[in-house]
Amino acid sequence: METSSYLINQASKDLVKAGVDSPRLSARLIMALILGCTQEKLMTFPDLVLSREDVFRFMGLVARRVRGEPMAYITGYKEFFGYDFTVDENVLIPRPETEVLVEIALSHFKSCRDPVFADIGTGSGAIAVAIGLEMPSCFGLACDISLPAVRIARLNALKHGILGRICFFRSDLGMGIKPRSLDFIVSNPPYLSTEDFSGISTEVSGFEPLNALVSPEGGLLHFKRLESIAGSLLKENGMVFLEMGKDQGIQVADIFSQWKNAAVYKDLAGHDRVFSCVKKR
Repeated sequence: METSSYLINQASKDLVKAGVDSPRLSARLIMALILGCTQEKLMTFPDLVLSREDVFRFMGLVARRVRGEPMAYITGYKEFFGYDFTVDENVLIPRPETEVLVEIALSHFKSCRDPVFADIGTGSGAIAVAIGLEMPSCFGLACDISLPAVRIARLNALKHGILGRICFFRSDLGMGIKPRSLDFIVSNPPYLSTEDFSGISTEVSGFEPLNALVSPEGGLLHFKRLESIAGSLLKENGMVFLEMGKDQGIQVADIFSQWKNAAVYKDLAGHDRVFSCVKKR
């Protein structure tokens, strides 16, 4: 029988040849998944013996990583805002920069009484569930045009015990939400242009859902559609919080030029990341 340390070493070499980011970490994470243990245990007990079945399972998952498949899809989960979320190929993998969107929305509404919000284009549900967990008095609506994505989002709400406070449903950009019913809207819409998409890594372009990444009209169409819809869904002085591309601040502000109190927030890398504004009168 082969040991965990031997297999991790061999897998790391294959992953280095494939040009995968953090090859040894990837190998350890896959091994931890196969054995149902922590990375710390693997390092404390480096010569755990695997069954023949587990060896084949390990090699199969390593082969997926060699092809460039993201670790989150291989393990089936991704951490976001301190919580674990189930993910698969039907949803975008939650990213650290999206946490800025949650932080900004919470900074405006966490102290409000019983706020109602919508997460439009919810994907895995990470944004909606994180807000729901951080703001126990709120009620949320979370929608996506993809039914498989809605199922994953609902599963994540169930996993974190707040399915009763967030309603998940299939909808194109919030159609069906009651007019003037929301205190705020959050959204991480598709915002890559076709040109941007052609330049991103294969790990993203080859595996994550295209319709959650790319927007026509230079990456701006979904912002334009949200601007035309959001005002009718918000209460007076309701707010919109949107994630955007690193160079889209001016363009998104221009789209929402008739709204009030526009603000652009940067991520930790210093890039434009979140746009917010207040409903126009």
